Amino acid sequence: MNRKGFTLIEVLVSMAVLAMIMASVWQGTKQSLDSKERVEKRDAIFQGGRVALRKIADDISMAFLIKSPTERNTTAAVTGTATAEVQTRPRPITFFIGEDRGERDEVRFTTLSNIRLFKNAKQSDQAKVSYSAQSDPDDSQVINLVRTFSPYLDEQNNVEGSSYVVAENIQEFSVEYYDLRKQEWGRTWNTETIDWKGRLPRAVRITLSFPDPENDRESIVLRTATMIALSAGPIEF
Repeated sequence: MNRKGFTLIEVLVSMAVLAMIMASVWQGTKQSLDSKERVEKRDAIFQGGRVALRKIADDISMAFLIKSPTERNTTAAVTGTATAEVQTRPRPITFFIGEDRGERDEVRFTTLSNIRLFKNAKQSDQAKVSYSAQSDPDDSQVINLVRTFSPYLDEQNNVEGSSYVVAENIQEFSVEYYDLRKQEWGRTWNTETIDWKGRLPRAVRITLSFPDPENDRESIVLRTATMIALSAGPIEF
């Protein structure tokens, strides 16, 4: 009686061939998955960067200044022989301040880009906004671009209000300002100094860079520029 079967050597050879095929399939699958992950990371960086630049440009393009009358905290009212002092409320200020901090600039300004999210909210389209690069509270090695927002103007040129991250893990946030009088770009702007008193930049150029997930030595750089609609001069309410 003949019994057909596999010898031990045939079984071992078959297992070796199967292992080689499985290894080849796994290597190809792994490369595809790695490529897919890298592409998704790059897409997320480009998408997040474009959204952040669009938000910054929208805010800056609506920056504004108002004409401030001679500031007086008190006025004298003369009635007959009596003089009474009438207290007046300080008028809120408007400003545009851009600070050069190397690769981590900061810009803060008053803008007309506020959107009321709730019906009958006691807000107008005026607001104070700032953008700055800040260390992540959970990881000091990670730098995020943070937007701080206040829907109310006051007598201060700083911005205190709600904050949220508009771009994560950035390498650079730099802002340049176009001075129409000098016809050149600069790295600073301050409407509270004599050089730029009552003047907004004609245009603003923003640069954001992120680490490249495919190459630690390379960066993904995104740029945009926006015109300021009300750069011709302060407006009067």
